[in-house]
Amino acid sequence: MNEQDTDKLIETLSDDLKSVKPLPHPLLRVLPYIVFAAIYVGILVYFVGTRPDLNIQLSDAGFITENALMIFIVLSAALAASFLSVPDMCGAKWLPVLPLTAAGAFIVWSAIRVYAEGLHMPTLHFDHCMGEGVFMAVVPLTMVVFMIRKGATTRPIMTAVMNILFAAGLGYIGLRFTCMMDTVGHTAVSHLGPYVIIGALLGVWARKLYKW
Repeated sequence: MNEQDTDKLIETLSDDLKSVKPLPHPLLRVLPYIVFAAIYVGILVYFVGTRPDLNIQLSDAGFITENALMIFIVLSAALAASFLSVPDMCGAKWLPVLPLTAAGAFIVWSAIRVYAEGLHMPTLHFDHCMGEGVFMAVVPLTMVVFMIRKGATTRPIMTAVMNILFAAGLGYIGLRFTCMMDTVGHTAVSHLGPYVIIGALLGVWARKLYKW
């Protein structure tokens, strides 16, 4: 192949090329989403109304520990999701371990509570907490999915897991500030149950939702 043929081949291959603006660093991308999500849930908590005993709960070590753990899950899952939207995760492939470990710690914490308090399962029915919790999480979840789709993840299932941990954590925190039912059974069924279903659906569609 002579030089003229090479130039023609290069020209042919580059005919459809368009300039593409590089994505900002994952940390810079996710920060506005986290801030907006926090404000959004805060506004909903205000309109739903905080629980009457909130002042007492804010001095309870268990309540503080539980919500601090959830805040960590929310922040680390959002950060991991943003890095997952980059094919090589900018070298931070260890990030998903943080929210997954925190979620495991939350499960252990709940198991300890079950042992100490007993498991009082509520009657299965649509609870107002379910609707409020989904409403608190649906907008942040939609936003973070939109953010991920702007990138190109190579791990769609893990990305879906991080997205649902982010949304579920936000909704759970919001409900803990509005709902006075503190039993493990109620929080498991009414506070977290809907997110398990949403997460399962998101996982099933992950490969199509986050395709290149």
